[in-house]
Amino acid sequence: MTTASPDPLDPPTAALAAAVLEVARHVEDSSLPAPRLFALARSAELMAASPSLAALLGADDESVEARDGLHLTPIDLDDGSAVAADPLAALESAQWPELAAGGAIVCDLAPAAWTVHDDEGDRRLPVDRPLRVVVAALDDGTTWSAVHHGDEDGYVLGTALLPEISQALVQTLTETE
Repeated sequence: MTTASPDPLDPPTAALAAAVLEVARHVEDSSLPAPRLFALARSAELMAASPSLAALLGADDESVEARDGLHLTPIDLDDGSAVAADPLAALESAQWPELAAGGAIVCDLAPAAWTVHDDEGDRRLPVDRPLRVVVAALDDGTTWSAVHHGDEDGYVLGTALLPEISQALVQTLTETE
C-alpha cells in the first residue's frame, strides 16, 4: 500500500495556483495584444455578497456557507481599453475592485526581454516564440505564475517565475489597502 505524498503547496498557494490555471484555460485560445487583468475574489464572499449570482449558480445559503473559504473566482476586468502592451505599465494603472483578495495579469511576452526565475536559477528563454504568461498574487504577498512556451504542451509553474511582474502585481494590491 502506498501513501499519497503531501501537497507541497500550502492551502492559500494551492488556491492561487488553481485560479492561475483557470485563468490560463480561459484565455488559452485568445489573442493578447495587451495584458488582461483579472480580479481574484474569494468565492464564498462573492456568493454571500451576491445572492442573485449564488441563485444563478444553484447555491443555497447552506452550500455558500460550506464553501472552501480559500477558493478563488477570477473576474475578467478587460473592458477593451488596455493600451499598454508592457505588463508593468498595465499594472501601474490597475484598479482592483473592493472584493478582490488578489489579482492576475495575463500577457504574451517576447522572451528576449524577460528573465525567468526557476529552480535552475535566472535564465533567458528561447527568443524564437512568444511566451504566454499568467502571474497572480494575493493581497498578503503570496504569488504563483504559469509560463507557456508556445507550441510545447503544458506550463512551467512556480511561485515567482517572473519576479518583476510578481512584485509589481503585489505592490498594486497592497497600495489599495
